[in-house]
Amino acid sequence: MARQLDYCTFCPKMCRHACPVSTASGRETYIPQVKMDRLNQLRLSHSTWTTETTDPLWACTGCRHCTMYCDHGNEPGLVLFSGRAAAVSRGVPHPALTNYSERFRAREQRLAAQLQSLFPDNLATEGEVGFWPGCDAIDKGTADIAASLALLDRVGLSAVRLVDAPQACAGYPLLAAGHPDLFRWHAGRVAQSLRGFRKVAMGCSACLYAMRAQYPAEGVNLRTEVVSLAELLAPAAQNLACSLQRRSVYYHDPCYHARYNGVIDQPRKALSQLAQVREFAWNKGDTECCGGGGLLPKTMPLVADQMAKRRLAEVQATGGGMVVTSCSTCSFMLKRNAPPNVEVANLATAMAQLSETAFTAPITPPDDEM
Repeated sequence: MARQLDYCTFCPKMCRHACPVSTASGRETYIPQVKMDRLNQLRLSHSTWTTETTDPLWACTGCRHCTMYCDHGNEPGLVLFSGRAAAVSRGVPHPALTNYSERFRAREQRLAAQLQSLFPDNLATEGEVGFWPGCDAIDKGTADIAASLALLDRVGLSAVRLVDAPQACAGYPLLAAGHPDLFRWHAGRVAQSLRGFRKVAMGCSACLYAMRAQYPAEGVNLRTEVVSLAELLAPAAQNLACSLQRRSVYYHDPCYHARYNGVIDQPRKALSQLAQVREFAWNKGDTECCGGGGLLPKTMPLVADQMAKRRLAEVQATGGGMVVTSCSTCSFMLKRNAPPNVEVANLATAMAQLSETAFTAPITPPDDEM
């Protein structure tokens, strides 16, 4: 970490253009080089740990776009998340994340109970393949869960069941909030809940990354294979009948799928069975962040929304259309910031609509806690 901080501190800001937070906020303080320099000054005790000095550490979604333009392969997102943990350990959490561990636990309990009440006939504790929709899907996208189940049944994967567990989230927000010890404890509990399944499909790109990379890094042995829902749907999508007149849709790459999980071609393959897939100017490994990562909707809500608006401005400028994404958090961020002429849909919901697969969406009161 020290080497990366030193390299970034004395860098001529080559990745400046790639930070969506600094671009959306218009603040030089939030470019990667300055954020890393601020953390370096704190590490070297050249600055004291206060709410003001640690503020730049929270201006990051962990999207990894800056890393794509770094000749040294530095990971500012991961380093800044470590800086958050150091801030929390010194009693300087972000003001918006006070008592976050208790809030996370309460939300977990509520959402796990909500999933059980809404989909009582689709739950299982063991099986060949399970489906883990993610906390944002349970909280804000129950229609997407219903569409996913209907679509899986339509393509011949009717045996897939929702994972019946006391947890609703894989724990990524705990890392983003600066609580690695709680994350490690939570990851162990999730691993136990998944042990009855050979494979589990994930609806959240950040939590898929957490399971694949951060669980092993924290010594948590996840015996279950974890994949994205898009990876499960891609080979089965050929079983869907497509319309003779294919609709054009834009595909938005979630940052954690494109730059952490390698999930790029699979959602396009699934969508291309039913629609003509169009690309954003910034796409695949060069995708722009929607603002949903790193708990930015809690720490910098206006900037997070501005990032989503910027992402959709390109579609709006061409006259509008449908934007599809394969992450429940991206879906939520883009939907709530979409202009009138832009429709945003989760991958499974879009595929269900395009293939005329019927599903009934349960209605739940939304809660913006992330």
